[in-house]
Amino acid sequence: MSKNPFASQTFVKIWNKHFNGSLPVFTFRFINKISFVKHQFFPYYINVGRNLTNGITYELTDGDFDDFKGKTFLIRDLPTYHHIEKPKGTRLKLKKVFQYEGYTTNVEKYESLDDYLKTIYKSNSRSKFRRNINRLESCFQVEYKMYYGNIQKTDFDNIFKVFYSLLEKRYNEKGEPCGELQPELWRYYCELAYNMINEKTASLFVIYCDEKPIGITFSYHFNKILIEALTVFDIDFYRFNIGHTTILKMLEWSFENKLQLFDYTQGDFDYKKRWSDSTYDTNFHILYDSKSIKSNWTAKLMQHYFYLKRIFRERKLNEKYHNYKHKIFPNYKSKSIEFKPFNVEIVNEVVPDFGKLELVNLQSDAMMSLRKALYDFLYMNPKKVSELQLFKCDETLYYVKGKDQILKIFIDE
Repeated sequence: MSKNPFASQTFVKIWNKHFNGSLPVFTFRFINKISFVKHQFFPYYINVGRNLTNGITYELTDGDFDDFKGKTFLIRDLPTYHHIEKPKGTRLKLKKVFQYEGYTTNVEKYESLDDYLKTIYKSNSRSKFRRNINRLESCFQVEYKMYYGNIQKTDFDNIFKVFYSLLEKRYNEKGEPCGELQPELWRYYCELAYNMINEKTASLFVIYCDEKPIGITFSYHFNKILIEALTVFDIDFYRFNIGHTTILKMLEWSFENKLQLFDYTQGDFDYKKRWSDSTYDTNFHILYDSKSIKSNWTAKLMQHYFYLKRIFRERKLNEKYHNYKHKIFPNYKSKSIEFKPFNVEIVNEVVPDFGKLELVNLQSDAMMSLRKALYDFLYMNPKKVSELQLFKCDETLYYVKGKDQILKIFIDE
């Protein structure tokens, strides 16, 4: 039985509640596995989910149904790995508009994860991935957990609270706004993810370090396809390459659970190109009644609009527009993080009297710059963070006391 996450009652109900005011949702006899809402201003129907689906599909029925007459339908974000038959007959027609390129790993083609890694990476890259994991596990108590089919509400709420803060922290560092953090959209994800994880149409992968989430990925599941939707890692751990470790561990889970496809989705990101073994096209489908003048013209205008929109995007004009808007309008501004230039070195001088220094919580928000500098140092000099104590001399000088070593963390003015 097909488990299309974007056609499930849960997805339709929650999306409709948050973005369509719970107005009527329409289904038609000529098309299966998909539902629609009326566009608020223009004369066409658009798939439920609009731009919040990843890997949607549909199926035209074999019956002689004509409830498409005089109507136009837009279905967004259809990957070409879903094979959809063309309309039969002379009246219902289809226009395809290419929008994005997506990236996948064909899990079922390989005997194991090691077999796959050997096909896309040289031995030195594979060694680096193992080194990243070993050093992370040398410095922290690490747990990798996939929530799929069962998650307690308290666990979910705690993870999503951290999820939000890590996204906010990551985009503040970049000095860019994060669309997913818009209040209504985040409330939607919170309600949707909890329900779909428990229904096995979505999952949440978490990397814990000392019981604290530092890497989180929310994905949809479409039968034997895993679709990565939203991911983040704690920038404190940048040196440990948590993003690559996340993909590696999720691929490991995919092989163990005999998935067919790991979909990194659309987007021109270097990590997707590095980890994937194949690509696909994402198209918009416009279904229309060729014998209706209104439907014909609506379809043509939509086709030209989305074509121009793609050209606009490919020439980076949309990026320039958003950057300009981000700089000019206060509502689009985000807090920018500036890391203080801390240095770390091993103490070879007189040991300070720790009884006269202030013991400081390394995990406090105020210690973010210092913490990142320390973690960068520990990547090359692994020690258990749980065994370290941080002491403050002044705003520019700190000491870290370990079992067998003392470190000095300072700003070189």
